[in-house]
This record gives sequence, C-alpha cells and structure tokens, in this order.
Amino acid sequence: MKRLLLLGIFTAATLLAHAQMRTNGYSTWLSRKIDGRFSSVSGWFALESLPTDTAAFIGVKDTRGRYVTVSVDLHGHLLLGLSGKYERLNEEVEAFRWYHILIDLKCHDIYINGRNIAHDYQAGLSYNGQLTLWAGKDFTNRHDWDTDLNVINGLIDEVKASSEPVEAIFLKANIGWRMNQKPDLSIPDNHFQYAFSRPRYHLLPAANWTNETHGLLYFNGTYHIFNQKNASNILLRQINWGHFSSPDLIHWTEERPALRPSEPYDNAGIWSGHAMIDDNGVPVIFYTGGSEPHSVNAAFPLDSTLIHWQKYAGNPIIKDRPSEYSRTDMRDPYVFRADSIWYMVVGFGIDRTKESHGALLLYKSTDLKTWEYRHLLFEGNPRKDHSGKFWEMPVFKKMGRKWILSINRIPERGIPARTQYWIGEFKHEKFVPDKAVPQNLEVVNRLLSPSVWDTPDGRTIALAIIPDEINAISNAENGWAHLYSIPREWSFNGKKILQKPYKGLEVLRAEKSILEERCLGSAPLIINKQGLQKEILLTFKTTGKKPFGITLHKNPDGTEYSRIYFNPEKDELVVDQTHSSLRTGIPNLLRKDHYKIDTKKPIELHLFIDGSVVEGFINGEDAFTTRIFPSTAKSAQIEIFSENAQTRVKAVVYDLRPANIHTNF
Repeated sequence: MKRLLLLGIFTAATLLAHAQMRTNGYSTWLSRKIDGRFSSVSGWFALESLPTDTAAFIGVKDTRGRYVTVSVDLHGHLLLGLSGKYERLNEEVEAFRWYHILIDLKCHDIYINGRNIAHDYQAGLSYNGQLTLWAGKDFTNRHDWDTDLNVINGLIDEVKASSEPVEAIFLKANIGWRMNQKPDLSIPDNHFQYAFSRPRYHLLPAANWTNETHGLLYFNGTYHIFNQKNASNILLRQINWGHFSSPDLIHWTEERPALRPSEPYDNAGIWSGHAMIDDNGVPVIFYTGGSEPHSVNAAFPLDSTLIHWQKYAGNPIIKDRPSEYSRTDMRDPYVFRADSIWYMVVGFGIDRTKESHGALLLYKSTDLKTWEYRHLLFEGNPRKDHSGKFWEMPVFKKMGRKWILSINRIPERGIPARTQYWIGEFKHEKFVPDKAVPQNLEVVNRLLSPSVWDTPDGRTIALAIIPDEINAISNAENGWAHLYSIPREWSFNGKKILQKPYKGLEVLRAEKSILEERCLGSAPLIINKQGLQKEILLTFKTTGKKPFGITLHKNPDGTEYSRIYFNPEKDELVVDQTHSSLRTGIPNLLRKDHYKIDTKKPIELHLFIDGSVVEGFINGEDAFTTRIFPSTAKSAQIEIFSENAQTRVKAVVYDLRPANIHTNF
C-alpha cells in the first residue's frame, strides 16, 4: 500500500480527510500542502498497535524544514516533536481507542481529547507561505529492512486545517461521544497488493509481521494459540504476544495482543515461550523477556476469555542463564510435567572454540513460580547430528511410552533453520535418545517450531510457522509476512512421528471432482479447476524409476510454474521452483531431500493449496511444505505428470471454502 499524497494549497477552514483512512504502519499516511494562515490542525486517531519507532499522529512543517508534531513512542508515551527534538508529555495513549489531537499553531498549545496538555511550545515556524501537513507519519526518517519505522498503524479520520477557535472545533468534533465509540480496525482486502495469493483458510494475523506460534491450548471449550506479532510493521521488531481463539481449530478470531513490552526485563520484546494449564485448571503463560540479560517470565489471565493478562509481580522467574555458561542468550521456555513434578526446558547453546553446540537448560518447580536450575536436559553434537550451535522452540512431550524431543536449530553459514526431533527416555532428569542422529520433521524443509496440544478426544494437534523466505520489499508489497500451518494430527508408531491433516478440515470442502483412474500417457493431465484454494488427493501407480508428480501455479504461457515430484531413481522428493515467480525478490529455488518410496505399492499424495502456501502429506505419514508467490492470479493451472507413460493416477479434487479470520478489535 503506497503513501497517500494529496496536493494543493488550502486557504480556508478545510476538511482534509473526511473519510477514515486505514494506515499500515510503514507506507501509508496523509500529506497535504496548506496555507500558513491556518490557526490549527487536528484529527481523530486510533491505533491498532504502538509504533515500531517514534511515529507522529499529526504535524506541520514550514518551508525552512522546521516542524512541530504530536508523536507517540513505542511504549505509548505521547511526545511533542520540535524539529528533531522530543519532549515527553505527561500523557500516555493506548491501542484500540479514539483520540482527538489538536495543534494550536497561533497560541502554541497542544490538546488531546479537548484537554490542554502542553502550553507555549517553541517551534520557530515561519507562517509566511505554505506549510506541509502530515498525518500518520513523523517528519524523521528511520528505516529497517527497507521499511519506514515512523508511521502509525491504525485509523486517521477528520483531519482538519482550520482558522476557527479551538472551542468551536471541539464542539463540532463531538469529542465525548467519539471517545466512547469502538474504532473499526479491520483491514480490507485492498490493503494487499497481491491479495489473490494471500491464504484464505490458513491461520495468519490481519496484516504485517508474525513469527512463531506458541502455547496452543484448550480452555473452557475454546482453543487458543499465541504468536509472535509486530502489528506495526513488516519486520522483526518490538514483538508482542498475539492471540487467536477458535471453537474448532479451523475458524479463528484474532484477539487483542495478550502481552506487549512494558517492563525493564521485556522492553526489547515479548519473545517466544509456552502456555499451559496449571494444577488448578488456570492457564499460565511463560515467555522470554528480550531485554539483556534474557529472562523467563510468567503471566496470568484476568478473565476466562484469556484476552486480558497480567504479568507476574515476581518476574523474572528466571533472571539469567546459569552462571557457569558464557553464552548470554537463552530463550523459548517449554513447561511439562513428569512424576507429578513441573519441569521447564529453555533453548540454549554451549560456546566452545571447536565444538559449539545446541543444548537445553532444565529447571524444576513445585508451584510454577519458583524455579531451581538442575542441569542440561540434553546437548547436541553437530559433527554427528547436524543440530547446529543453538536450539530454539523446544517441545518435550511423551507419546506412548517414549519421549519426543523436538528443537529448532538456528541457521548458520548457509545452513537453514530446521525442526529436528529425537525419540528416547526421560531418566534421572536427563533425556536419553534411542539414536544419536535426530529425524527431520519435514521431508523438504520449510515448516518450523510446532506448537502441540492434546485435544479432549485424545488427538495430538500441532500448528507451526511456515515462513515466506522472500525479501523485505516483496513482503511490503504483500502487506504481510509469514503464516501458520493447517492443524496436523500427530501420532507415534514407535519409530517416528506420523503426520496427517486434521480431520476437521473436511468442513471446508465444497465442490468435488473425481478423475477416475487412468493412464497418464506422454502428456500431462490438466485439472480444469481454477482457483487457489484446493484440496487434492492423488493416488499414483507406477513402475520403474521415472519421476512423477504434479505441477502447480502454472500460467497460460508456461513462464510461471512449480513442480513437486518423486524421483525413485535417486530416492528423492523434489520441489522445483526455479520458475515459480516472475516477481522480483522471490527466490526461485530447487529443494530436494532423501525420500524412498516403494513403487510396488500405490503412492498417495494429499495436497492443501491455499494461495501462496502448499502443504503435502505422503501416504498418511510424512509431510512437506512450500510457498509459491506467482505474479498473477492467472497462474492457477494444475497438471499431473509422469515420465513413465504407463503411470496410472486417480484424483479427487475439492474446492475449499475460506475460513476467514475475524478480528475482535
């Protein structure tokens, strides 16, 4: 979404923005030239989130570059901006509320909701000639990842430049009534430049940046999941804990953020962690405080909806890493119960000159508030297990008679992040793996950091992040970054985690098409169903070693397409996206990994296609994920192919209804 620039010189009492304008936090604001004889500028503003950096509600600048603004910092403090210098006003603002802000240019007063909060400011403005009015952006220019940090994320309404007395402006603004109205901060589809590729039944925030999920739980008949969220921009800065609720794991409502940075121990961000339910049936959040030193903290709900939370007065519950280790960062607590004792593992890394490696710190508690450090639960050996130098987002869970230890290795020197897991025993407060080398959660690596919960009917459900892996400019064009997987059902066969799509997804099925079993022949089989929300069930019967699979997101002239196929000769699953997009900033890569199939048996490939995301399941056991960002909605053709002309295939195709995410703010 681009900046709104409205030109012209206005010389009378003028309404500059008579309709509400929804800004996005990084590239949209109001800009006008006004006559210097106006005596005030004002407007209504409502924030969805506090800004990533100092942003202005409203301000004016003269032809010499001197200016005055009413701004807000990333913690909600209201600021008076005077040509690059800021004075903190004795006022704070909150998200999800309307504020009327007025700058009196002649008497040098600042008003919020009709109250005078600053008098006789000295900006040194020249009123001879034009002034530039901006609403929604500060006159400073600070950037990160090619995005502007000084723009508000929210609503702008009724911006005025006026020569009327301020009392008359307040009367017309009907301040008392408007302050009690709930701002509609929902985001329309035209906010997104490539709306056709935005998923419609996958879980993702209303807009902007998200990162890992954490704390999936079921409470009082409702599922809740939390997420890393920066609503104010498309970058990893000033992270809050976002919150979604759902009756069925399919239809979600995005709630107000559960936690935001506010204390010395978490001012740098509310980083990942875990949510669970204590012995009294009360949910508890455990999270990483992003300030130095990294800490573990707790929060408790203030109501049964889990919308409002209060940070524990005794935070941090773990103030720093154990003193015997030199590495200063630790993060992502995960809490579990064993032998009637509460334990917590925290992601960590051991720094050594020759063999730095990932590890998990183990803590013990009787009340979930006071924690005793025990030792390392487990540590890796990258020379043998390729588990990297630091571990994030651990999950330690008993399935059947075994314990599953899942970690995210962080990326390093071209080695990507990946979710890996071991199977083993929990003995004497140590994890003892059955095998030294972990397994990969995904056949082809794209999905990370699962959040796991057991449903009331005994199923184990996991949701995880599926990152975009595109550049910052492309994310800004999209208007959002990253999303979450469909719910997956996990089971354990004693050897590995088996993954299949959550059965509840069947409620999304609409029109059904069946292609009876047939021989593919030498030409690909085209599925004549348009649209980018599909569920496809393929059954292949083949012999020999020739590749076979499916082509997705193909455009009419064949210049955009992605291919997913099995190569039995090399025992590989291949995701070939070397021609996936004509857009700039979209990596066109080929990914593959070892995967052996038995061509003496039918091979089942179950795909969920939703705009830019594809999730695949093989034989009801194994899974993979990819992202596709074509340049046009016409890139929607689907083809089934095989280099062996005798390969037979049966297909069932469903159109899937959207599971639109509602916003409760």
